[in-house]
Amino acid sequence: MDRMQEIYQQAQQYYIGGASAGQRYNAVLKQPLYIDHADGSHIWDVNGKEYIDYHCCAGASLFGHNHPRLRRAIGDAMEKGFFMNFDTAYHVELGRLLQQVFPSCEKIRLANTGSEATQAALRVARSFTGREKVVRFEGHFHGMYENIWFNHNDVHAADAYGEVETVPDSAGFPSNAKDNVVTVVFNDIAAMEHIAQKYKGEIAAVILEPLCYNCGCYESRKNFLEQLRALCTRENIVLIFDEVICGLRMRPGSAQLHYGVLPDMTCMAKAIGGGLPISAFGGRADIMSVLNPIGNTTVSGTYTGALIPVIASIECLKMALEPGFYDQIEMIGNRLYSGISSLFAQHGKKGHCRGVGARFGIYFGVEDPEDDFDFRKVAAAQDRAMYKKFVTECLPRGLWFHDTAGKVSPAHYGITSAHTVQDIDETLNKMDDIFARL
Repeated sequence: MDRMQEIYQQAQQYYIGGASAGQRYNAVLKQPLYIDHADGSHIWDVNGKEYIDYHCCAGASLFGHNHPRLRRAIGDAMEKGFFMNFDTAYHVELGRLLQQVFPSCEKIRLANTGSEATQAALRVARSFTGREKVVRFEGHFHGMYENIWFNHNDVHAADAYGEVETVPDSAGFPSNAKDNVVTVVFNDIAAMEHIAQKYKGEIAAVILEPLCYNCGCYESRKNFLEQLRALCTRENIVLIFDEVICGLRMRPGSAQLHYGVLPDMTCMAKAIGGGLPISAFGGRADIMSVLNPIGNTTVSGTYTGALIPVIASIECLKMALEPGFYDQIEMIGNRLYSGISSLFAQHGKKGHCRGVGARFGIYFGVEDPEDDFDFRKVAAAQDRAMYKKFVTECLPRGLWFHDTAGKVSPAHYGITSAHTVQDIDETLNKMDDIFARL
């Protein structure tokens, strides 16, 4: 018995499916991948097998694994006592850098996870507006909690105006969880105008992923965001950008500058910690002023703003702001994304790759890249069987593509600043062989 199987048998005594979290179970392996160590763009499993990593800790490791500057930052925090539940001058420095990277954030509050950040932002929006309903979009993901986790990765009935039946993404939800959640098709301003009038005076917030990597690489149309911004301003609705994944994936300013549209509030996590648990949300000063200790809306936590992730996050943001950082990301990314799309054409397979900045999706079965803007068209066209074969063929060749794709949309994958031209060329050579076998 190899070490992987040995650990799996032991893990099943303590964890459901042998995995400490549901998403760590890999459907291809029929168990989790138990890794021994990671460095740069590579990971090594407990059997010693080496992989080029395109999962990248579900998007948290933008700077690669075991980055020496992050190791030093963690060491600095350790020397100071690695405490929590106190503020420091480092927290002030982090706030300044977050504001520089996310320009919509006049005031900021720290949290621990992306789910915490979005949940808190919705609480603030409800407090600020005195309203209760939240509008979300089909396909988008904002965390695993009961008042927002709906319609992420399945298609449900929609009426003639684009309002979608709101359906939970998990068992165990109370029946009233969806009472104040409205789900709408994305990139359709007519549908949003209908919703704004149907629920006029009731909507506290509209929340969206401006670039929804959770569905592969599901982009906003720029004119849709511009029109949505105008609608929310007109109707006094708080517009929230969930940049938990897309934050830092592109040049400073992230998606809000990429599209040229500023939200009222922004949520961020994953890449801002470089592999350590930290998140934040921020927004207009008047909206954020409802928070304690000034206002009566409470958002706090024992581990919030712990010293180790705060000092590490400062180093992450400094690296992202350095000249040339995104030049390298874009060069590596474009080489990979265009290379994968070329392989579809060379091997006569239906599909393509779409990537923006440091993350991408592979669209098996989707021929027209314009369809990527339409959740339902991708759902109808995606070849899930070919995707499964692709991931299965990647593993023995040392390419780590974690099988996280849902029922109807592609998985999200990524690169880091540690990926090299050699990594990309090796990957494309191996993929050439894989595509020939699909």
